[in-house]
Amino acid sequence: MFMEERQKMIVEMVNKSGHISVNEIQERFHVSSDCVRRDLRSLESRGLIKRTHGGAISIGPKGKYPEELYNPKEISDMNELCLAAAKKAVEYIVENDVVYLTTSVVGYYMAKYLPADFSFTVVTNSVTVADELRKHLNVSVILLGGEMSHRGHCHDFYTMQMMKNISLDKAFLSHTALSIENGASIHNSAGVEFGRLIMKNSSMNIGVYPSEKLGKNSIHSVCPITAYDLLITDDQVSEDFVMQAERLKVKVDIAVV
Repeated sequence: MFMEERQKMIVEMVNKSGHISVNEIQERFHVSSDCVRRDLRSLESRGLIKRTHGGAISIGPKGKYPEELYNPKEISDMNELCLAAAKKAVEYIVENDVVYLTTSVVGYYMAKYLPADFSFTVVTNSVTVADELRKHLNVSVILLGGEMSHRGHCHDFYTMQMMKNISLDKAFLSHTALSIENGASIHNSAGVEFGRLIMKNSSMNIGVYPSEKLGKNSIHSVCPITAYDLLITDDQVSEDFVMQAERLKVKVDIAVV
């Protein structure tokens, strides 16, 4: 089989199932892993697939802005990528920590799967996350208040005044998009200064980003990628993204979906 024919079939397989592994391609076409990786690099360079750890996924549409009334509690279908990253993130919480949880779906999933065998404190500006935190008797909760958006969180002047008096051991953040070139970015400028304040008041800043948010850009920049002490994502992440992040001395921890 010619290389062009094999690569065309690989794209068809990826588009049909949404993903494929190096092993699957090897078994289907009886070629070496090096040959498979060359094929995947070639296809990715032409924008036909996106390489991941151990394989490739299809190129999906660009992310949409969250709807005005969006609430992670109302999502009926579990986002497996967010869930995997969230479960990996909670492993970094230790006894007596004071941590901030992001208002995104990742923060909501983290709130559902927090450690239960020791005490610590969670700071949040999301009423949805706070409501979930009520169920954890070992967790002390600090709810940052102010003018609440229809999405159920606060990041205005009053919220920031409260946050200025709090020191964090770890901040778990997940913005709209994250890219090597432009760092973390969001669609609403109102959250920029609040996000920067959280990071300023935290000893360790951890970006928790499902792979679907990586390599993309939104409108308003929050911070460069190097502002994170650690990035947590899932195993659908592009190999190139991981390599570029690590070249910038940003540690990446990958959760298995």
